[in-house]
Amino acid sequence: MVTFIIILIKDFEIQYEYYPEDDHSKKPGIIKIDKINDTIEILRPAEDDIYITHTAAELNSMRDSVNEMRKEEGRSELTEEEWPNATKDDSYYWFAYHAISEITKAYNNGIVLEKGSSAWY
Repeated sequence: MVTFIIILIKDFEIQYEYYPEDDHSKKPGIIKIDKINDTIEILRPAEDDIYITHTAAELNSMRDSVNEMRKEEGRSELTEEEWPNATKDDSYYWFAYHAISEITKAYNNGIVLEKGSSAWY
């Protein structure tokens, strides 16, 4: 679970603090929406955030497994457009990823969340 709260609103940007497990005793992370470039980024990861890396080999192995299941079901394999072969590792901060998902879902619908949370377990 992650919670987040808006800390800055300007004409060109919005910033949020996010708290893994809603633990306000630890240093929060900061997420920034750049309204001009229509981007979102992590300015600082939270003290307790978890950095995860999936190697290109792992990602391609998952794709191969899905293709095997599809073949067993008599379906066609995934196309490159549906799930491209990975050429590089994929890394991200676990809690920030979930906060960003909630923030962008609302933002893309014209809503600027003052605060919120995401729970996935």
